[in-house]
Amino acid sequence: MGATPRRRQPEIVRAALLDAVVQEAVHAGLGSVTVLAVAARAGVSKGALFHHFPNRQALLEAAYAECLAQFGVAMDALLADDPTPHGRFTRAYVRATFAAMQRDDRSWARFSLTALVEPAFAEQWRQWLGARLDALPAERTDPRLRVARLAADGYWLQMLGSGFGAYDTDGLEALLDAVLRFTCEDAGAGVARG
Repeated sequence: MGATPRRRQPEIVRAALLDAVVQEAVHAGLGSVTVLAVAARAGVSKGALFHHFPNRQALLEAAYAECLAQFGVAMDALLADDPTPHGRFTRAYVRATFAAMQRDDRSWARFSLTALVEPAFAEQWRQWLGARLDALPAERTDPRLRVARLAADGYWLQMLGSGFGAYDTDGLEALLDAVLRFTCEDAGAGVARG
């Protein structure tokens, strides 16, 4: 009896490679990520890696694109659940950012910060956010909504940085509510926590 040939599962291999990039970048820094280390961490051969990605840069860019895609999926779910049109995108952005920082495994969030030091990834981020805001010109130009997005970015940077300012549950909810208040048409109104 011959051995049963193993079925190829390219989506699983690709996902393992992207996760391995993130783990390597978080562990050793983006500049230290090598194709050999990524292949080893993913449990595949270097040839299998090159079957999916032609070079290191393409691998890194795909990992960053996956970061953006994951964040976009989280935002889209929040957008769908928000019945109030004014500030809907920004509320989803704020909530998705805060939620990402509360996960036990923040590797993808850490990678997204690390990647932004690379000009190509910073440009990818600007294009991603710009395309989303282009569809919502009122959200792009409203200064209060911009303040809320910038506050969420600041929280993200703080939580990924030195860990300064860790919040207990009540403090975190108070901070989130304060940021979300910027998304209300009536500045004094509260925002339903959904």
